[in-house]
Amino acid sequence: MSLRSLTVLVVSMAFGLTVFARTAEAQKGPERVFGGKIMVSDKKYPSYAKSVGAYISQIKKQSKSKFWEDKKNQRWKIHFAAFFKAPLNDIEVVVKLYDVGRGTRTLLASFEQFLDQRGQRALLSNFTLERKHVGVNKRVLMVLEVRGKTVATGRFDLLGEEERYTGKVDFSDEDTKKNDDE
Repeated sequence: MSLRSLTVLVVSMAFGLTVFARTAEAQKGPERVFGGKIMVSDKKYPSYAKSVGAYISQIKKQSKSKFWEDKKNQRWKIHFAAFFKAPLNDIEVVVKLYDVGRGTRTLLASFEQFLDQRGQRALLSNFTLERKHVGVNKRVLMVLEVRGKTVATGRFDLLGEEERYTGKVDFSDEDTKKNDDE
């Protein structure tokens, strides 16, 4: 077998495996592909697509892990798609956001989300975080819980410019005068 024939064979096999993997992934459905994961984006996730494979592809393409602050409003708007390994037997989900950037786990925020009905396998929603409440330049662990049990997790970074201090202080003449009463 020549080197050229071997190269063509290897490339053909790689292409075939890629097509097979995508076909198998599409047959699984997004709940199986992303089960237990929370995908995050700065845009609203679609609720449907032409095919299961196209939907999975769109979720992957749109997802990101770094969010830059809206400087004008000093906040971040985050859209998320949470997929569960099994249908949920409840309609209330608790979302918890932890700062995990410095080796410790500090709770930043917690709020409830409600599903339309029991048995759902996914939740598409969004939330807004304000700089004055959560700070800036944080690594965030997002956890969805049902009755205290974790059903999905995801990570992302909140990025922005920190306030800069010069160390320079200006005193008025009044501040520098010695008080006669002393």
